[in-house]
Amino acid sequence: MSRRTPAPWDDADRTRAGDRAPDGTPRMLLVSYHFPPAETVGARRPAALVAFATEQGWDVQVLTATAAGSGDAPAVIPEDLVVRVAPAPKLPRLNLSPSGAPHSATGRPGSRIRLAAVRRAANRRLWRLGMEMLVPDPQLNWIRPAIREYLRVRGDWRPDVIVTSGPPFSGFVVAAKLARRLGVPWVADYRDLWSIGNEYWARSRLRLAVDRWIERRLLRSVAACVTVSEPMAETLRTTFGCATYTIMNGIDRRPLPPPTTTAPVISEERAAVGESAPMLTLAHTGYIYPGKREPGPLLDAIALLGSDAAHVHVVFAGEENGVVRAGVERAGVQDSVTLLGHVSAEKSWRIQAEADVLVLLMWNDPRDAGTMSGKMFDYLQARRPILLLGYEAGLAAKLVRERRAGVVHNDKHAIAAQLREWLAVKERSGRIPAVPAAALDGLYREDQLTEYMQILRDVTLRAATGLGFRVHSLRR
Repeated sequence: MSRRTPAPWDDADRTRAGDRAPDGTPRMLLVSYHFPPAETVGARRPAALVAFATEQGWDVQVLTATAAGSGDAPAVIPEDLVVRVAPAPKLPRLNLSPSGAPHSATGRPGSRIRLAAVRRAANRRLWRLGMEMLVPDPQLNWIRPAIREYLRVRGDWRPDVIVTSGPPFSGFVVAAKLARRLGVPWVADYRDLWSIGNEYWARSRLRLAVDRWIERRLLRSVAACVTVSEPMAETLRTTFGCATYTIMNGIDRRPLPPPTTTAPVISEERAAVGESAPMLTLAHTGYIYPGKREPGPLLDAIALLGSDAAHVHVVFAGEENGVVRAGVERAGVQDSVTLLGHVSAEKSWRIQAEADVLVLLMWNDPRDAGTMSGKMFDYLQARRPILLLGYEAGLAAKLVRERRAGVVHNDKHAIAAQLREWLAVKERSGRIPAVPAAALDGLYREDQLTEYMQILRDVTLRAATGLGFRVHSLRR
């Protein structure tokens, strides 16, 4: 029999750790590439799980690639319980969008901006080509260092369960390998789906087949999968045959931005480019996904307002990838849009709290019916009305309508009519009413994590009693 070439996560030896905690305290190892102090969206669900598990009396350790000084997010666990391992070797990182000061969408791009756009397009093509060759994702250089360093420093501490959150899905490889080495169950937490998801990025059929094969192979040994919506859970069940549970994201309890003696963030940014504050301000925070989550209908609706367009302004806070600028120029609404570029998490929350209306861009396609954006919960926390552009029969649209948290429109004429209605309310009363506090009931993070901890308890119990869990070799 020929010997196959080892996969990047294969290692020749195995070790067996000691017994579980003498006092019966359940132990969890969380494997997540992203973790505080990083302020990335990918760090928030893992951080919330760790914080809640600790409050529930679990003994928790964390394995992450996030460096200690990589952000300002607050710590959720003592630093001596976090193993931080840098990827190695370092891979080149392309700058896909320029950074710089916030700018208005008025004015045509000059030669320097056109040159920057050409460079972005070239970098994006190189990035896609490189991504096709990095399996399972560009974080594959974290797999070996993470496994080896954790096994080196863990001492005699042995988890009862390993939980990994992705993307990136290199963390799934790390968790599956450690679970096999330590003889414990592991749980795969999908914030987004991998090879069967709407956001799957690879272009070639060969790469899709490779990712599908890796995912199926890894999930042979998984004790359970968890994801953020029931349609996504059902997709995992039917495709891979694994036990899958739905645990939504939730609203992170945090204090609202304190009162400030300075001008609101949005007004400050507009003043920086010499523009006065409009009567109605809409805000979108976060990334714009080309081809799927785009602001075109909203920009076209503003163009339909005629003279009223002067009283409406949309602020986009997030990485500028050229999508918004192109849409603004096509619709001819340069005077009604400001692009802030990347902003800190704190500034993003302040923008959300200060806006009259928050714009949530999703994909207007039945394939997006089960997507529940984590941004939804940020917006609900701000209690500003939501204008959702996306699939009107999807889970997100249903939540907005049922909770009376805003409106769902995709037609430019319907959006224009809604903008006029909000303008009239703002003119009469000086403000757009807040979303009722009752709309947030049952949607806080702890409401969801209570059930998550029960799933983990069941997994550890079944592993301890030998029911329904068996560590499968990854060498099959």
